[in-house]
Amino acid sequence: MRRRIALLWSLALWAACSPVIAADIDNLLALVAERNALGDQVALSKWDSGKPVLDAVREAAVLEHVRTEAAARGLDADTAARFFAAQIEANKLVQYQLLQAWRVRGRAPSLPRPDLAALRVRLDRLEGELLATLARTEALRAAPDCPSVVSARLDAYAAAHRLDTLHRLALARGLGDICVVGR
Repeated sequence: MRRRIALLWSLALWAACSPVIAADIDNLLALVAERNALGDQVALSKWDSGKPVLDAVREAAVLEHVRTEAAARGLDADTAARFFAAQIEANKLVQYQLLQAWRVRGRAPSLPRPDLAALRVRLDRLEGELLATLARTEALRAAPDCPSVVSARLDAYAAAHRLDTLHRLALARGLGDICVVGR
């Protein structure tokens, strides 16, 4: 019953959004979910290579690049860096959880192995798309109802795309601080 009420509430909030804002929120959700899904492939690569999940040098380079790109797009560099730090943490959450599950099982899934360099190219492409969408959602992120609208859209997106618990949690982690209300 609660789930049904939550779904009805999320649909009501979504209907209250303008179609453009709803599309931008959904686009942002899709991009963050895509980035998190790449974490599955990165985890496979790291399982095979034995490399650690934490790559402080790569993370610092990504955040520095995001700051530069944000300024070029008229976005606040701190806001963009904070958003991308959340994306990095969400992606690491996926990797750590999958690696742990595979260790317990004693093996990783028998899937084609990704090339880490190719994955990074995809992550870099997503960076630009996420920055552009972040810029388009600036008014929403400052709106008083931002937390409830984003939460409702997140729940609706996760349900519609049948995200498992891990990827739903990663999506929430990636969008946890997106609203700038009260900052």
